[in-house]
Amino acid sequence: MQSQNQKRVDSLLQVASQQTDTTQIITYAMLWAEHLYVDPLASKPYLDSTLVLAKRLNNKKFIARTTNYLGVYHNMTSQYEASIPIYNDVIKMYTELNDMTQVCAAMNNKANSFRSLGRYNECLEVHMESLKLKEEIGDTEESIAASYWNIGNIQGDIGNYDISNDYYNKAKVIYEKLDLKDDIASININLAINLKGQKEYEEAKALFIETMPYYIEKNYNNDLAGLYDNLGWIYAQQDSLQLAEDYYMKSLAISQNYGETSLIGLNQRHLGELYNKKGEYRKALRYIKDALKNAEETGTRKKMIGDLLEMSKAYAGLGRYKKAYEFHTDYHKLHDEILGEENIKKMNELEVQYQTEKKEKELILKQKELQLLEERKQKAENEKLFLLISLIGALALAIAIVYGLRQKMKRNKIEREKLNSDLEFKEKELTTHALHLAHKNEVLLDLKSQLKELKSESPNARSYQKVINTINLDINNDNNWEQFRNYFEDVHKDFNSKVMRNYPDVSNNDLRLMSLLKMNLSSKEIANILNISIEGVKKARYRLRKKLNLSSEESLQELVIEL
Repeated sequence: MQSQNQKRVDSLLQVASQQTDTTQIITYAMLWAEHLYVDPLASKPYLDSTLVLAKRLNNKKFIARTTNYLGVYHNMTSQYEASIPIYNDVIKMYTELNDMTQVCAAMNNKANSFRSLGRYNECLEVHMESLKLKEEIGDTEESIAASYWNIGNIQGDIGNYDISNDYYNKAKVIYEKLDLKDDIASININLAINLKGQKEYEEAKALFIETMPYYIEKNYNNDLAGLYDNLGWIYAQQDSLQLAEDYYMKSLAISQNYGETSLIGLNQRHLGELYNKKGEYRKALRYIKDALKNAEETGTRKKMIGDLLEMSKAYAGLGRYKKAYEFHTDYHKLHDEILGEENIKKMNELEVQYQTEKKEKELILKQKELQLLEERKQKAENEKLFLLISLIGALALAIAIVYGLRQKMKRNKIEREKLNSDLEFKEKELTTHALHLAHKNEVLLDLKSQLKELKSESPNARSYQKVINTINLDINNDNNWEQFRNYFEDVHKDFNSKVMRNYPDVSNNDLRLMSLLKMNLSSKEIANILNISIEGVKKARYRLRKKLNLSSEESLQELVIEL
């Protein structure tokens, strides 16, 4: 494959030496693209040539295009902060050229830089703005799929896996239709990363291993390095520490050779995390320090969260508790700044706003179609009225009756649509509340676990226990559930009474579980809301099946949803 690529590079170089004007720019751009994913640093001289030629010719279209290439190069080499003003210039250039398709593409690239910097609100806002613009101008399916992909990425980053998977699968349907194998492979990797986040390790591992030969065949070095890093992380969670170390080292070797700077930092942190698990704290500290330095240099603030946490663990393992506490404090501060409840809420509101606006546009379109049909129908009736003038008395009465009925039907329809709209809004409120409750409990449980670790190592255990007790009170606070129940009953009226009428043996805890199943939440989300483990959710489902007298062939989920 490398031999074939070199022949192509030599051929393009020979062609470029004989060209002038814009054709030479295009050839150098092809040379840049030929190297970009294999060796980004080696692509830079060809990119510089495209920029120089475009400016020399004073061709605004090619200046915009080659400037966008420069932004892409900065992203590939982890220079995310520097790429943002470049994309702002590109957006301005294409706006002046009235090329809104390329404006959308530059907005996507800018949003991805925000994502790498951990500026998630700005990232999602720009992606949503780009998607709306694409829908307005009727952009290509492939371009729409790219927005779905990017929004799936950011939703996955903040743990909204169901929303993320929905966007990924919408993108995948388009890529399969267009037979875009590179994009299908990338989407599969992202779905695997979500599975990893949901602790479905075997399914995630199978998807990574399935995609591995494709990246090796295509010589996509940075993608392969990321894949190896993900496999290493999964094996580390499964306590296959030697396998994990092997994959991390393979990933690090590729990253160091091909210029993926931010991935180098991620590899180093994961190696540090591994050595923390092994109890090799000094070795862990060396890798994590390099990772933290890398994150600071590239501005990848989300990666910095994990670096600070692992640094705290390494110092604690060495018995340097003051340093451990300082890094742990920095970790919580940055975590709350990037992934705090307020930020997540704002991002969820952006998704709700987009879906609401989309439905409103569809409703307006349907209303216009109905209005057109109504006008055609009225015209036909008027023609019939003219032809049947002799029966005007009887016909006038009939028309009055029909008109009255139609008006009543129209009013009924509007009322139904309003009720449906109100119900959809309440359903979104309910889902958002449930996800916020699940996320809050998850964060509190994680904090509680960390406090217990600190408590066991601290002479001031009573102070830690007071904080732990406060967390327990908040997790078990019935007011949280009461608020959820009020939202739920607004959306699913008479659900509880139907359950108690049909299944009188069901307990209050069973009723809570059935309410969460009715919302089609994942086992992890149910576990967080009920403050039990995922295994506890499985046991609760098993006990509920017995109470409902369900056979092994019958689905508990379907029964609850149909109630």
